Amino acid sequence: MRTHLRGLMVAAAVIAACAPWPSRVTAYLGDPVYPVVQSRLTALSNLTEVPVAEAAGATALGVWLLWTRVCWRASPGRRGRWMAGTIVTGTAAYLWFLLVWGHHYRAPSLESTLSDFVAARVTPAAVRNLAEHAVRAANQLHEAAHAEGFPGPESVPEALARSWHRVEARLGRTRASVPSRPKRPWMAPYLRAAGISGLLAPFFLETYLNPDLTPPERPYVLAHEWAHLSGFAREEDASFVGVLAALGADASSQYSAWLMLTSEVAAQLHPVTRAIVLDALDEGPRRDLQAVAERQRARVAWLDRAAWGVYDRALRSQGATEGVAGYGRVATLLIGSGQLTDVVGGESP
Repeated sequence: MRTHLRGLMVAAAVIAACAPWPSRVTAYLGDPVYPVVQSRLTALSNLTEVPVAEAAGATALGVWLLWTRVCWRASPGRRGRWMAGTIVTGTAAYLWFLLVWGHHYRAPSLESTLSDFVAARVTPAAVRNLAEHAVRAANQLHEAAHAEGFPGPESVPEALARSWHRVEARLGRTRASVPSRPKRPWMAPYLRAAGISGLLAPFFLETYLNPDLTPPERPYVLAHEWAHLSGFAREEDASFVGVLAALGADASSQYSAWLMLTSEVAAQLHPVTRAIVLDALDEGPRRDLQAVAERQRARVAWLDRAAWGVYDRALRSQGATEGVAGYGRVATLLIGSGQLTDVVGGESP
């Protein structure tokens, strides 16, 4: 009976990974199941400053290494049981990932579900307008944002959380997500070397931030990871939700979002146009972007390429066809949806 159950578990994992999911299953797991799971798991992980997923992973790895040593010193029969146990344990972890959070990759993208998205709005002129708008907003908000101050590395900004909940509701979430307290991960040296700003630890729905983030980066990066916590799995969707959440919050959060957009959208312009647009940046925002660039120089080139390559393949394997390129599609969503107008007022850039 135990053997049959193990076989069924492995078969279920293979089918879940390879076969398309019925839309009803995906919708049911996304709502009402996920909001209940998220509220319980995140509230539980918020009780401690310890990165729970890392602690559990380190413990599991230690037990597995010890078990491996014992089995491989024993009879060949024990080795067979070791292999079977390893496969079943890995399968159980994968199924847990899918059921807790990974099923969001099977949900439709925001671009396909936003009723007001119009692809024809996304033109080179509109992208330049957005970049110029971002530069102007960063210039205007710099002094107020720095005077107000930026949230600490492990704080939960109330204004940002309230704005995030409003964006969730506007996008159809029936229940507000529980904010996860940002934690300093044990693998901070890896995040630094790989150029990773933050991540959602899906097994316990925690948020980890790179402790080297500059203060102006923190609000937007936290909003981006909270968007993942809401169930927006694709990077372009999380960036879109994160921008809207930050722009609807206090001055420091707004500045953080516009500073990110200044860099992100300008990168999509022709080099000559980019130079003209960025030349309008005041000294304050320019210094903040230089500080971000200085932080990113700590990246180890080969590890950076390897880490992002692995992440790109992982995203595509779960159905996120854009892979890591989705990070650069936030301008497409902002312009095509027209929802930026709801945040900043006036005409959409």
